[in-house]
Amino acid sequence: MQKMMMNKNELATRWNISPKTLQRWRSEGRGPRFMKMSKRVVYPIDEVFDFESKALRASTWEQASDVVLPSGSTLMDPREISYVTGLPLYIFTQKRMREALGIPHRRVQKLVRFDRDEVMAWAKRWVQDAQDQGIDVKVDPASQSRSLLHALASLPA
Repeated sequence: MQKMMMNKNELATRWNISPKTLQRWRSEGRGPRFMKMSKRVVYPIDEVFDFESKALRASTWEQASDVVLPSGSTLMDPREISYVTGLPLYIFTQKRMREALGIPHRRVQKLVRFDRDEVMAWAKRWVQDAQDQGIDVKVDPASQSRSLLHALASLPA
């Protein structure tokens, strides 16, 4: 009988990586597709083979980290756009948060990139929508903590 599934330890051994790496990949939406039954995580063999075949490269220039953007491009990585806008980094790095807020972004192979002008336009629309719904976003300078609303409200107009 042929084996249909691999557990996380078997796959980690096959690829010579830590089971924690597979766990992180699952939380980031990377790696092969998996099934979760109660607390047990298993990987269908076909999915593992498919993921391995997609990982094959003919040359080093095919790596996502080597993508060269055109000169004059305003695309930024999550850390840069967070710094420029003053918004929390997690809203750019967490896929669910980006989707829930509707943050405009682009995928450059496996990388997520942001256009500064698009993000600023999104932030202005977001604040305007909040104000239209009667949500007050005044920034209290004495307050030690800032909410996402406060961060968006403090962006330059």
